[in-house]
Amino acid sequence: MDKKSVIPEILKRRSHVCFSGETLTSDEIDILIEASKWAPSSRNGQPWRIVIVRKEGSTFDQLVKSLNEGNQEWAIDASALVVFTINNDSKGLHKRFLDIGFCGQNMMLQAEKLGLISHPMGGWRENQVKTAVEIPADKHVVFILALGKAGNPQNLNPNLSERHGAPRTRNSNEVNFCFDKWKDNWD
Repeated sequence: MDKKSVIPEILKRRSHVCFSGETLTSDEIDILIEASKWAPSSRNGQPWRIVIVRKEGSTFDQLVKSLNEGNQEWAIDASALVVFTINNDSKGLHKRFLDIGFCGQNMMLQAEKLGLISHPMGGWRENQVKTAVEIPADKHVVFILALGKAGNPQNLNPNLSERHGAPRTRNSNEVNFCFDKWKDNWD
């Protein structure tokens, strides 16, 4: 089996750092929402609560400032930042994390299909995100996804230009996969 059998959106998807800032259309946003809501969900609970913050909206700059500095550098040029949240109680938490991961993956793959780019983030200041987007205290921010259209790589600073041009790699199968029983030399 080779990579040619894998759907192209999976192989093309990567964490981009070169956004144009161009506005997403209402149709693009509607399609992204539709794709996300059809993600697998334990007992069809659909636990995700998702806030889409568009660049032209009043909270975008405040949300960008809540990100870790390394993310702010490129996220400022995204068309939208999408905040994925769940309830913060412990009952069924592992299922909710799984469900929201599927939901986010659907959005990223659909974005790729639409010719958009994305970058999931794990670096932010929780309380500042909640303040910027008015998220209740009993919710947990699981991740933030930058979405948009590709920018011009020639406009990137040297650090981001290097990240942008770096090849996307994965471990060999033996590092992460085995059959029937845990592999003895795994950590």
